[in-house]
Amino acid sequence: MRMACLLLFLPFMASAAPLLRGEGVATTRDGAVAYREVHWQRGAGDAAERWVHYLCPDGQPFARKHMQVNGSAQAPSYRWEDRRSGQTASVAATGGVVQLNWKEDAAAKTRAQRLPLPADAVIDAGFDAAVRAHWQQLMQGERLSLQFLVPGRQRYYPVQVQRVGSIRWQGLDAQSIQVQLDAWYGVVAPRLALVYADADRRLLEFHGTSNLRDARGDYPVVTVRFAQKAVERPQAQWQAELQQVLVPRCIATRGGS
Repeated sequence: MRMACLLLFLPFMASAAPLLRGEGVATTRDGAVAYREVHWQRGAGDAAERWVHYLCPDGQPFARKHMQVNGSAQAPSYRWEDRRSGQTASVAATGGVVQLNWKEDAAAKTRAQRLPLPADAVIDAGFDAAVRAHWQQLMQGERLSLQFLVPGRQRYYPVQVQRVGSIRWQGLDAQSIQVQLDAWYGVVAPRLALVYADADRRLLEFHGTSNLRDARGDYPVVTVRFAQKAVERPQAQWQAELQQVLVPRCIATRGGS
């Protein structure tokens, strides 16, 4: 079964495009490292194929995501597996519809849903593509309205995206961006704080409710910082990391998962 799941994340054909690797560190309110994110992408641009590995504080991988763009870059398809909880997801966005398959944990049944894909829909990391696509409007003070898909709830939630102002972030010129809902929707927080670099419009920091459950089954508030740009790395390293077996639990650390 594990091998079958792993094959979902392996491409069918090699590509000549370079592989870029970047890392982010997620911390909890008390400053403890909750987990780390390793982001791989094949080539540059928002339409690039992407993989994300989620690591325990000690470096062992516990979750994995694979994203591909079949249409709009702000609405990618993806597959997801969290070995700790048994949570899995398959989101296929193509032909104006989204097919969802969601399993909350190892004991739950898979729930399937088919939804329309509106033009202003945003799926997962496609949110970054939406911000970059509407950068000039945001910098001019316009408010961006989007429909954000929450697969676990199998519905869209209306969000408002707006520039807060210019800031300095670890020596970089950057923009503070706020994402807001009208009200609480269970685990979906009404406000997220994001920071994007002026120079290349890359995400530097995320502050808000994590999409990863912790050891208590909660979705904690985290700050994820991406201090360094993604750099080109060899395919052998990508393959080695992709083939690591996901662990069922992380070693307990202060404030960690």
